[in-house]
Order: sequence, then C-alpha cells, then structure tokens
Amino acid sequence: MTTSILQHVRQHWLRLGIAVCLICLLAGCGGAQAETKSMGTISGSVTLKGKPLTDCRINFISEQIGSGAGGDLQSGGSFTLDGPIPAGKYSVFITMPEVFTPTQAQSKSGLSSVPKKYHSQSTTDLKADVKEGENNLQFDLK
Repeated sequence: MTTSILQHVRQHWLRLGIAVCLICLLAGCGGAQAETKSMGTISGSVTLKGKPLTDCRINFISEQIGSGAGGDLQSGGSFTLDGPIPAGKYSVFITMPEVFTPTQAQSKSGLSSVPKKYHSQSTTDLKADVKEGENNLQFDLK
C-alpha cells in the first residue's frame, strides 16, 4: 500500500513538472513575434558650436532595451547609422570613430574638441525620439 501511494505521489509530481516545463516552453515561443517593433533609419548631421563635427562616431542607445547603433561622422558632420533600429527613445553620445588614423586621434576637430558630457551614455543630455521610417536628425553641441 505504501508503495502505491509513493508511486501516485511520484506520478503527480512528474506530471506537474512536465506541465510547468511545457508552460515555460510555450511562454518562450512567439515572444520574438510579440516584441517585433517598427524600425527607423537615421541620418543627419552634428555640429559643434555651429561648425560641422568630423572624425567622431555618433551612438544611439535605446532607453528601453539598452541596445543601439552608431555611425561615423563624415565631412560636413553628416552621418547615417549602420542599419535600422527599433523606434523609441534613445540617448545619443559621441565617441571616436570605429576606424581612425593617428592624425584623427589627435584631431582638434574630433573628439578632443567635444565637451566631455557628450562622451558617454551616462552623462549625455542628447536625446532622440526615433520614429518608424526615415529620421533626419540635427544635433548642435554647445
């Protein structure tokens, strides 16, 4: 009799464990579809006190999900992000370009001329609200 009760209890816990695993598995399925967001492309320009900023990289980090993208500043301060990003609110900051020459590393028109508050996501006050579709953004650093 004790053996049959013990078997019954084991079967109950086994069924419960399987049910919990299936619920967790099913909860994970379809999550990516539910999280699909509208995407936006970003281009624009960056100036420093009204003059085009070059030899830097502009970075956009999502305030909701923590990921983002960036693009190197070209002549005239223009930029285009590497790819589309989810629509939403972003912190924007300036860093060295991904690839730079030793001359660019010491350039006065580059990062060394940018106020330090714009160098990091934690200190920047630059924000962007990315909408679905094309976004043309202008930033004038002071």
